[in-house]
Amino acid sequence: MDAKALIAKGYELFSKGDMAGYFDTCDDNIVFTYPGKDHPLSGVYKGKAAMMELFMKIPELWDNFSVESVFMISEGNKVFSKAIAKADGMDTIFGHYFELNDEGKTIVFTAHDDTLSAFNAMKK
Repeated sequence: MDAKALIAKGYELFSKGDMAGYFDTCDDNIVFTYPGKDHPLSGVYKGKAAMMELFMKIPELWDNFSVESVFMISEGNKVFSKAIAKADGMDTIFGHYFELNDEGKTIVFTAHDDTLSAFNAMKK
């Protein structure tokens, strides 16, 4: 499977709520970066356990959260995805950058999300 197909599989698993399956697509040593410093998700998270803990906060922060890739560009083991993110009070564009290791697992995931729209849509 090529890099785009592997990342597409991750989006599909996430959208179905299959978080165990989604995290099977990630390397144990993944580095997830969410920009900013004042957003509740901001930071650099090293390792699958740290990323899992962070992703468990998503339902606490947004009602009806979803993300769907609109298109992807890839070169070798690197993929960039333009995604549509929705939740109650949010309909915006996210950009996600991925790098895969030799086993086809995501080792780098950097979110380039519309943090203001995401923040404004959070549960109060």
